Amino acid sequence: MDAVILSCLILLLYLFYFFLWKRIVAKAKGAVGEYKVSLKLRRLKKGKYLVLNDLLIKNGHSTTQIDHVVISRNGIFVIETKNYKGWIHGHQNSEYWTQTIYKYKTKLSNPIKQNWVHVHALKKTLSDYKSIHYYPIVVFTGDCELKNITSELPIIYLSELLRFIKRQNETTCLSYHQMRLIRDRLNQLNLKDRKEVRGHTKYVRRRSSERRKKIASKICPNCNSQLVLKKGSYGKFYGCPNFPNCRFTAAYQ
Repeated sequence: MDAVILSCLILLLYLFYFFLWKRIVAKAKGAVGEYKVSLKLRRLKKGKYLVLNDLLIKNGHSTTQIDHVVISRNGIFVIETKNYKGWIHGHQNSEYWTQTIYKYKTKLSNPIKQNWVHVHALKKTLSDYKSIHYYPIVVFTGDCELKNITSELPIIYLSELLRFIKRQNETTCLSYHQMRLIRDRLNQLNLKDRKEVRGHTKYVRRRSSERRKKIASKICPNCNSQLVLKKGSYGKFYGCPNFPNCRFTAAYQ
């Protein structure tokens, strides 16, 4: 009888760790990374840059959570923060990237694709500003090393963030008055109601589950086309037949 009770307790502890504790730890790590970035962004000149952190904006019937937005005269920087250790490998068109710590490998969602969703949401929200230039950036804050990263967009370390932002000196597309109007609009649209936040979390989980099921069935999660087996310079992979309009790829297994 004692052995049965002990087995049940062990099972409950395992379930608690797998379903709840891992989420708590992941959320805490993410919050720490975002806090580091927000501290770094405070060093930007207030008269030249306007910074918004942790935005949750409604995008049609769904919502989009954006870690950081920096508004400048030269455009809008949309920042996705990742807090990881180990080696990070990834391609800009892959569904998942890989984290390697010694011999252990785990998957993480492609942060470039995540950030493009945020950029599209902002473009839709700010559609009356036609001339805005958007700068999507992925920032890694943890003790990690970026290895074998293939991307046309900037994937940088936290120490490089301010230098990158200040280097972008293209033609001015916003006045300071427009910058403040954009900041005020995004602040006004920022959802803070707990029910809406919980709804966003459920939506993200449901969408992730649906994407995994489609990929497992060799269906493109973006356009619902049947994936086809292709061969590239790095070996075989599954790709969408609608390339280049749809650039989804999945690993060959």
